[in-house]
Amino acid sequence: MTLLYDTQSLLERNVTKLARNPTLLGTLLAEPLILFLVFSQVFQKFSVFLPGSSGGYLAYLTPGIVLLSAIVCAPQSGISFANDLNSGFLSKMLLTPSARPAILLGRLLTDVLMVVAQTVVVIVVAIPMGVRISTGLPGVLLIILTVAFFELALSGVFLAVGMVTRKAETLNALAGFLGLPLLFLSSAMFPVSFLPSWAQAISNYNPVSFASNVTRELVLGGLTLHALVLAYVGIGIIAIAGFAATMYQFRKIIS
Repeated sequence: MTLLYDTQSLLERNVTKLARNPTLLGTLLAEPLILFLVFSQVFQKFSVFLPGSSGGYLAYLTPGIVLLSAIVCAPQSGISFANDLNSGFLSKMLLTPSARPAILLGRLLTDVLMVVAQTVVVIVVAIPMGVRISTGLPGVLLIILTVAFFELALSGVFLAVGMVTRKAETLNALAGFLGLPLLFLSSAMFPVSFLPSWAQAISNYNPVSFASNVTRELVLGGLTLHALVLAYVGIGIIAIAGFAATMYQFRKIIS
C-alpha cells in the first residue's frame, strides 16, 4: 500500500507541476496534432501508392504519429530526474520515508499519462478527417495500451541515461540523435518497401517498426498474433533492459 500511495502522490505532484506550466502542457498536446496535420498534407500524394488502405496515407500515418509522440516525450523522464537531482529535490525526497521505487514509477507514469492524452488527441482529430479504426473501440484501447507500453520502455531507457549524464542538454541531444533515425528507419511513417535495402534490413529489427505494425493493423484491420507477440516481446526486452539499468544507477545514487 505504501508503494501505491507514494507513487500516486508523486504522480499527482508531477501532473500538478505540468498543469502549472500551461505553455509546456499546451506544446506537448499540440505537437503531435501539428505534426499529424503537416505530414498528412505534405505527403498526401502517397495515398496513390496505398490503394488498399482505407483512408489512404492518412490512415497509414495515424499510428506513426502516436509513436512519434512517444519518442518525443520519452526523454522527459530523464530530464525531469536530472533537474530534481541538480536542484536538490531528490535529496529531500530521500530523507522522507517514501518508497524508493515510487520516485521512479511516479515519473514514468507521468510520461505514460501524457502520451495517452496525446494519442487520444490524434485519434479524435483523425476520425473526422476520414480515418476509420477498423477494429473499433477495442482496437482503440489496444492502440493506447501498445503506445503506453512503448513509452514506458523508452522512458525507462532515458531515465537511466539521465541518471548517468545528469544534464538535460545531453539528453535532448541524444533524443534527437537517436529518435529521428529510429523513426524514419522503421515502418512508422512510410511502408518498408519505400526504403532502400539497407534501411529495410534495419527496419526489420527496429522496435519502432514492431510497435507501428501492430497499431497500424489495428487501424486498418488484419491484426495477426505474430505481429502482436513480436511487438510486445520486443518492447518488453527494451523495458527490462531499461529498468535494470535504471535501478542499477538509482542504487548508485542513493547509496
